[in-house]
Amino acid sequence: MQIEMPNGKIHDNPITDLLFHGLHPFPRDIEEMIRHLYEIDPSLLNSLGLKPFDWETGKDLDEGRRRLQELLNKAL
Repeated sequence: MQIEMPNGKIHDNPITDLLFHGLHPFPRDIEEMIRHLYEIDPSLLNSLGLKPFDWETGKDLDEGRRRLQELLNKAL
C-alpha cells in the first residue's frame, strides 16, 4: 500500500487517519467509498491529490462524492 503522506503520523493525511489510525475525518458515506476503493486498489487513492484535506474540513463534499463514485465505477 502506497498512499502519499509526509511521514505516516496521525493527522498527516486524512485518508491515513481513516485507514490506519482509526479516526473518522469524513462523513460516513465518503469513508465507506474510500474504504471500498482501498480494498479494490489502494493506488486509486493517490489520484485524489489534496482534495481529501478539503473534505476533512467539510469543503466540496458533493464534488468529493462524485469523484469517489467515478473512481469506484471505473474500478468495478
